[in-house]
Amino acid sequence: MESFDYIVLGAGLGGLSAAACLTRQGYKVAVLEKHYLPGGCCHTFDYGNYRFCADVHYISQCAPDQAIGQFFSYIERPVEFNSLDPDGIDRIITPEVDFKIPLGWETLRSRLIATFPDEQTAINHYCDEILQLRAEMRNLTQEINWYDRKWSNWLKLPKYWNLYTKRSWTLQTLYDHVGLSSKLQNLLAGQSGDYALPPNEIALMTHTSLVSDYAEGAYYPKHHFKHFVDTIVDAITEGGGVVQLSTPVEHIEVSHHRVQQLIADGKIYHADKGYISDLDPKLTVKLMHMPKVPPKVLSQQETQRLTDYEYSASAFNLYLGLDSRFKPERYGLGHWNIWYYPTGNVNQAYEKQLAGDLTHPWIFLSCPTMKSSEPGMAPAGHHVLEIATVCPYQPFKDLRDCDTVAYKAKKRDLYQHIMTSVRDLIPDVDSYTRMKVYGTPTTSEFYLGQPQGNIYGAKLIPKQVGLNRMGYTTEVPNLFLVGATAGYPSVPGVIINGMEAVELITGRSVWNQTLAADRSTKVPVGSVSS
Repeated sequence: MESFDYIVLGAGLGGLSAAACLTRQGYKVAVLEKHYLPGGCCHTFDYGNYRFCADVHYISQCAPDQAIGQFFSYIERPVEFNSLDPDGIDRIITPEVDFKIPLGWETLRSRLIATFPDEQTAINHYCDEILQLRAEMRNLTQEINWYDRKWSNWLKLPKYWNLYTKRSWTLQTLYDHVGLSSKLQNLLAGQSGDYALPPNEIALMTHTSLVSDYAEGAYYPKHHFKHFVDTIVDAITEGGGVVQLSTPVEHIEVSHHRVQQLIADGKIYHADKGYISDLDPKLTVKLMHMPKVPPKVLSQQETQRLTDYEYSASAFNLYLGLDSRFKPERYGLGHWNIWYYPTGNVNQAYEKQLAGDLTHPWIFLSCPTMKSSEPGMAPAGHHVLEIATVCPYQPFKDLRDCDTVAYKAKKRDLYQHIMTSVRDLIPDVDSYTRMKVYGTPTTSEFYLGQPQGNIYGAKLIPKQVGLNRMGYTTEVPNLFLVGATAGYPSVPGVIINGMEAVELITGRSVWNQTLAADRSTKVPVGSVSS
């Protein structure tokens, strides 16, 4: 048996950030990870001469006084970041618009009004609503910890009545309320892949948090995401901890209302102080192998709380390695992202694709080799493209289980559909392509432990955000949760999950109080970064 102070299940960024903070506090920590690479959705894999980050393409909250900046300061590990182009971090393309989303909320407002002067009143109403909600969310997080709820918090309700009354609003509700045209509605939903939902489903609070965060800064690690993850792993291992890869957790032994030990890769591990799960909550419960007769490991109420939620959508990811003849600037690519919606109707595009029709899909496209000139992603002069869209999980699951030939054929078919959209932007892309790799929802499920290939944990609809989010504690007092469903997804989101969980567990602050003016990424609404 191997013993530690704390054992973390899963080496996603929530688990790694918790482990790094605990290590910084002097605890002996072990992180157990099924994959052969750390980082969860942020892991980087090699394929031939090229390197790709699985699911993360840009992030927010990297300034010194913000979440990621504070985290690296706390663990005493410097990481440098490049800003995406302030004039346009995201380029939104539909049949009606080709528009750059700039940094700065007022800059965006001014650009929208200059481009669509006939809609000035609706634009101002939209921008003012987002600003007010964001301000109220920030103020709220200065007064309460959403994950440590007290009845006295309800006394603050009159002060935040506007926020409360909009708790069940979707982005579409706001659109209808302010009277935006369909053209502007689709433009302002252009970053939809950052939460994998269309306007008629995404919680308004989540959209507010996302666009507000990115208005303040959009970043890419100067030395790429592999260095970002490796820096956290090094902080753990050089501090005396262990990050054990290719070590799947097989069983969580719970008795007498406590986790007693767990089995991973055939070995027994014991934590004296606590267990922190970065795994999906449903998977965490499943690993308890609960008996069907008393005594129950968890109460019926707690079992329902930890398992009764709907997953976010799944994705198809495409990775291309392009040779030195490819010049990204010629195609409007740079240190920004492209969101391309061929039909221009975001609501209809999601409905169509998640129903299984992937002809001419919307795509997200990023060129990491334009976001940093540092080596590490491709041979000198070459480039990589990372492309993604949403797709249904079940067709891939069914084929992979019963017909591998048909499964591979479906992958190739979807690749061609996505390439139709890519060729709209880069007509001769095939002539430069030297490497192509694609990942399906079942790929994410197998390697990352994401049930149904979900992108962001629990779906970010109104009834699954706010105070309905799961939180870090369970009725088992030495078992804690830090993944995307426990708190919130995104890189800053899950890193804050880990930081706040450690603060809750040990009672020791991980925040620099002179800098912590804004912890609002973790207001109980949600913030997502790709």
